[in-house]
Amino acid sequence: MPLPLVLVTGFGPFEDRRNNPSRAIAAALERDPPAGLRVRSCELPVSFHGAPREVERFVARHAKSQPVLVLGLGVQKKSWFRPERRARGTYTTHRVDNDGTVGASLGSSVGPTLETSLDLRLIARLLREAGAPLVRVSRNAGGYVCERTYHALLSSAGSRAIPSFFLHVPPAAALSSARQTRIVRAMLERLAPRLVEPKVQRANSASVSARKRRNSGSPILLTFM
Repeated sequence: MPLPLVLVTGFGPFEDRRNNPSRAIAAALERDPPAGLRVRSCELPVSFHGAPREVERFVARHAKSQPVLVLGLGVQKKSWFRPERRARGTYTTHRVDNDGTVGASLGSSVGPTLETSLDLRLIARLLREAGAPLVRVSRNAGGYVCERTYHALLSSAGSRAIPSFFLHVPPAAALSSARQTRIVRAMLERLAPRLVEPKVQRANSASVSARKRRNSGSPILLTFM
């Protein structure tokens, strides 16, 4: 029986951030996954149009393995960890992505605001227990490529009944990528049982329902000679 699978995305360099810890964390988690889990990672382009396309390909490629979580990672300027509650579908920023696309050009074309189904207060607590010096749950994912990517994650994973959330991490200058990786790995180890148990319960329930349907099928005809 294969270990439960977690999908993790990160980003490469953009603007003045040449050392993006989200990329380093995602790759490190695949090389050395949390106990009891498998990890597949993907580096996304810092692109309003390219990142959502790659998200869909990545999730679709691994959907048959029934991932228990899709985790999006991105770097912020502040020195704390920031689990994001929602992803808006309207963009007004004049920041430019690596392709030269201005965020405001998307307008409201992406769609309605989407929210994670996961308990972010629990995740914040697990991050603190894992050693995060400061964690703040957020309702504003920043309006840049990270938020557009989060919207794609919630849409793509949600359509396949896979829970997902986005985590902004500190810059490497505030907290080394190695230490951030240890924190995120430990958080996932603590979160995994809460993700796997409902999946097992659903599978058991489906198995019981199938047996009931078989047992309540056509009546058995007994003939006495």
